[in-house]
Amino acid sequence: MKTKKLTYMSLMIGYSLILYIIESYMPNPLIAIFPGAKLGLTNIITLTSLVIFGVKDTFIILSVRILMSSIFAGPMSTLLFSIAGGYLSLILMTIALKLDKFSLVGVSVIGAIGHNVGQLIVAGLIINNSMIFGYLPYMLIASIITGVFVGVTSKYMVNKLQYITKNVC
Repeated sequence: MKTKKLTYMSLMIGYSLILYIIESYMPNPLIAIFPGAKLGLTNIITLTSLVIFGVKDTFIILSVRILMSSIFAGPMSTLLFSIAGGYLSLILMTIALKLDKFSLVGVSVIGAIGHNVGQLIVAGLIINNSMIFGYLPYMLIASIITGVFVGVTSKYMVNKLQYITKNVC
């Protein structure tokens, strides 16, 4: 792996951890309407990395971020929720990008939906109750809102960081 590419990937991990910490201290405007919903600021880095570096390198970036942010967050359940949501989101966004039928905002919304579904699956397994999926419609609405925000932000970042794909990857 080239040193420049490794440096940019490390920066993406750092950025995602900074966004994770910022988000944990931010008042969440969605929490009143959708309890448990978050803006998903770290997903900006995941989507941007997927476009710039591809799925293999994004998997590495995502895995390191999940591991490190779970250390910050504390309980083991955080790791399980992050893995399920993050990896399902990455899989669905990769498929959506390959289909080439969705804008970056659309890919982001698909990723947000996948993230929430993955987390609901883990929650259902932990509490051993499928009734948790009754919360899915509310999470889907939150996914659309956060997915649009993440997609627009990622689109801006990808446009500004195009030189990386030309010079590094």
